[in-house]
Amino acid sequence: MKGKILSVTAAIMAWFSAVFFVNAYQIDCPQNIKVKEEVENMPDGWEVSDKDSLSSSFHSMIVYYDNPSRMGVLKPAKGTVAGKKHELIWEVNYHTDVEPYYVSCAYSTSRIELIKKIDSSMKSCWADYFEDEQGKRGTLTCSTSEAKDLH
Repeated sequence: MKGKILSVTAAIMAWFSAVFFVNAYQIDCPQNIKVKEEVENMPDGWEVSDKDSLSSSFHSMIVYYDNPSRMGVLKPAKGTVAGKKHELIWEVNYHTDVEPYYVSCAYSTSRIELIKKIDSSMKSCWADYFEDEQGKRGTLTCSTSEAKDLH
């Protein structure tokens, strides 16, 4: 009898944890990238200095719908997801005819943007920025929960 009660209790606990679990994942922008520029069609009398490459630090994130080269930028809003307030939040499910959504990581001292697809099952994403002794970092967290109270 004790075994049956224990297994029923475990099943109920597992069901409650599944119901209240928010399916979410994170995309972390690389903090620094090495960039090497190349000059094409060097003008006469000019040469490139010995500086081979530069380190470009993370600057900011943008969320796009469709292909980022088409510049379908989503404007962030303030709102809540699963009861938590966020300053930079995007809905990534309302353009059902346009997929996928992307996050773009922009870097200072460079025009390079790194892009990554956002899983199509996600409904909202929010950005968090952190700064430490190594510089600025950015994380995009996405959830299957819808954003609420957007403004």
